[in-house]
Amino acid sequence: MHITRKLIKDRVADSPAIYQRGIGLYENGSFFLKESDPEQGYFTYHVDGNYGDYQTEIRIHNGDLTYACTCPYPGEGCKHTVAALLHARDVLDRWNTPVETPKAGEDPDTEKYLTGDEIRAQAIEDRKKRAQSENFTVHEGDTYKGEHLLETALGKQYTVTLHDPVQGKGHCSCPDYAVNRMGICKHLIYMKNHLKRKKDLKKRMLKERFPFVDIYWDSVSDQPGLYYQKPLPKITGLKTNLSEFFTEQGHFMDRPLQDLLGLIKNVDGFKQVRIQPLIFTKLEKALQDEEIKQMTRSTHIPELNLRASLYPYQEEGVKFSLFKPAALIGDEMGLGKTLQAIALAILKQEVFDFKKVLVVTLASLKEQWKREIERFSEQEAVIVEGPPQKRQGIYEGNGGYFKITNYEAVLRDTMVLSRFKPDLIILDEAQRIKNFSTKTADAVKSIPRKHAVVLTGTPLENKLEDVYSIVQFLDPELLTPLWQFAADHFMLSRNKRGKILGYRNLDKLHDRLSPLVIRRKKEEVLKDLPREVENNYYLDLHHKQQKIHNGYMQSLLPLINKKYLTPMDLRRIQELLLRMRMVCNSTYLIDRKTHLSPKLNELEGILDELVVQNRRKMVIFSEWTTMTYLIARHLSDAGIHFVELSGKVPVKKRQALIDEFTHNADCRVFLSTDAGGTGLNLQAADCVVNFELPWNPARMRQRIGRVNRIGQKSGCVNVINLIAKNSIEEKILAGLQLKTDLFKGVFDGGLDQVEFTHEKRVELLNRLREMMDDELLIPSPEKADSEEIPEDAPYYLNPEVLQREEEAAVIDVGAEETGAPAGGESDMDTARPQAEASAAGETQTAQTAESPEKLENVLNQGMAFIGGLMEMATGKQMKPASKDGRMLHVDKDTGEVTMKFKLPGF
Repeated sequence: MHITRKLIKDRVADSPAIYQRGIGLYENGSFFLKESDPEQGYFTYHVDGNYGDYQTEIRIHNGDLTYACTCPYPGEGCKHTVAALLHARDVLDRWNTPVETPKAGEDPDTEKYLTGDEIRAQAIEDRKKRAQSENFTVHEGDTYKGEHLLETALGKQYTVTLHDPVQGKGHCSCPDYAVNRMGICKHLIYMKNHLKRKKDLKKRMLKERFPFVDIYWDSVSDQPGLYYQKPLPKITGLKTNLSEFFTEQGHFMDRPLQDLLGLIKNVDGFKQVRIQPLIFTKLEKALQDEEIKQMTRSTHIPELNLRASLYPYQEEGVKFSLFKPAALIGDEMGLGKTLQAIALAILKQEVFDFKKVLVVTLASLKEQWKREIERFSEQEAVIVEGPPQKRQGIYEGNGGYFKITNYEAVLRDTMVLSRFKPDLIILDEAQRIKNFSTKTADAVKSIPRKHAVVLTGTPLENKLEDVYSIVQFLDPELLTPLWQFAADHFMLSRNKRGKILGYRNLDKLHDRLSPLVIRRKKEEVLKDLPREVENNYYLDLHHKQQKIHNGYMQSLLPLINKKYLTPMDLRRIQELLLRMRMVCNSTYLIDRKTHLSPKLNELEGILDELVVQNRRKMVIFSEWTTMTYLIARHLSDAGIHFVELSGKVPVKKRQALIDEFTHNADCRVFLSTDAGGTGLNLQAADCVVNFELPWNPARMRQRIGRVNRIGQKSGCVNVINLIAKNSIEEKILAGLQLKTDLFKGVFDGGLDQVEFTHEKRVELLNRLREMMDDELLIPSPEKADSEEIPEDAPYYLNPEVLQREEEAAVIDVGAEETGAPAGGESDMDTARPQAEASAAGETQTAQTAESPEKLENVLNQGMAFIGGLMEMATGKQMKPASKDGRMLHVDKDTGEVTMKFKLPGF
């Protein structure tokens, strides 16, 4: 049976509404494939439901489809079943994709893959097709033999020089001709076809002679070439000079390229001799390489001015890269590539007098780079951010040796970066850029610079698709041409154009890269490493996440500005802080409808580098089971074998999960809530990912302690913390770094544990205020003292308080209109000025009531006023119900307000 969306909608879903809910769960929901056998048509899904954890089973056998779900929905076609079937359909489609097999009589090693000649022929054919499909504007030269100008649709101009217009032989100034080693390009082909349509072509060929002596770069031989039409121009000594470097056929003799300087000097000023620009470019690089060799041998490495000592292998990495115009440091994650790059930039400043360094990294790592630079060096680091005009001002300003930007911003700032012209570009986490041949990569490559360094933790031999482009950024000629690189190292399918079936000759590739690349694995430098290496990844929240988070913050600020907290206040504070933390992980934890999670996107790259590429074992902690389900779904879809532990797993079954993770080499991830933070030994892993930070530093140590303990074979554990910028998580991080338990277990026990003594409530309030000090807007003493309202003025006659009450009422109405949640469930979109007004109002009210007695007095006067109004309207009095004759009473210890009165007529 073939599962289709129509079948699921018409035959499975109980209603169109349930089908739509199932699609939403399929696209965003927290479920994952626990067990499957596509061949037998068996699938078991675990679902984190609204009222519990469910299991959905699907069986497809002999054309029959059966399914069942343990959720409380009374029908059979629930939304969980719809989502599971949609996912199972994807799995079956992938599983049923036919695998290429050699036909009878075929040699799989020779018949299945393209040969080098076939790959080259495909490359030529591609250029011919582009020459036919693209439009160029031709500006013909004076003669068909000689130079012509071609302009692309985007306005780029290239000079095409034709030695033989009929055959299309010659050269072009475009980048492709310079490196493709084929002697052609689409511009040469286009120009040949253009002239071929000329009626007088053959006649002109009989009369024309090539107008000058052409010294050019021959793409085929990758050496200088000579072309002229005999006889040579009558220039004294020209023939002798040319014969010293070129054969009669125009081929360059076997001698150093630098020797061409003598020939260039001798022919300088003669119009009959033209030396093409690419010759000078190649010559300059050869001279630079020679200069670097001499500097490496003779230049003393200056003393490094850092606030940290480099490990020996880090010193080796810096020395390896210092004098090279291009280098790749490919150490595994956790070996300190960032510190090596900082040290390298500082030394290059001393040696080469560099003034500007551009760091291009992931958006989540910009803050980390700035902190590391300013922590370990005397240099200033500036993050490039904000609107275009601000970013331009940062580049053009004089502040900061280091400018830090991200890949996406480079694409937007191409023009300003071309003027900025950094001396050194540090390209961080290059392997994390998917499809490195995209516009973003092209923008990065186009930035003019003197030196470049690439940092990557992924072994290059695992992803050759990325290698070519990354190395091309560093040294455009090292692996060119692309067709030759593919012929040497890719096993390309003959039947499916462009499909890579495998790699070969990796040892030869390693040798070619050795002058450019230095890579150390963790086990090679273990003796130098500390027991733990911590990395903080700072991520920007999605704008919708930020909106919800700020909404909760607006509700929180008035509460923590109160002088007295009731048990309900404490519960509400606890709930708001919890939801602020949850939305930093994913919006799904809040609304169960959307799934916006930059953290999960970041985790994908971390898993690829550490688990998939470097084959390391990892423990991922999250406080919430729903989040572990979302992570589990990603692991399942990515084909990463894992085990999952939560508090719902019986204690007696937990050891089996640990054994699976420890002894099964293919089981790479242990996914756990904080139930796995105590009592478990997970030394098989050497990486810990905290998907969110716990309040309590002790809990943080428990998580890491499951991995970094006696028996840890790797000797060094990588700890990765995912932190949402401009959120409650930065406040938590500050508390953890101070080794301070902010709330002394207040939030460890769940929403029911909110009963504290008065002292504990005051302590909690003070800690909250201290943590939120940037957000609180507490009036200054001068403003409080300047109020001229008599202290004994009734509450209802205080115009300032009335004004604040009106503002608060507006805020409340605005919150309802914008969907502010009563229970913290909905999106919040209240403007910050309203929150500030609310916070100020709460604070000033607290200041007016400097003591419980005064607060009680003011409130009782207010009730007396209301009672008077009622008496005038009804003729009856509102009487107090308490024996002491007071309608309101304020508890001195808790601040609780009790109202006791009798309404008229009762």
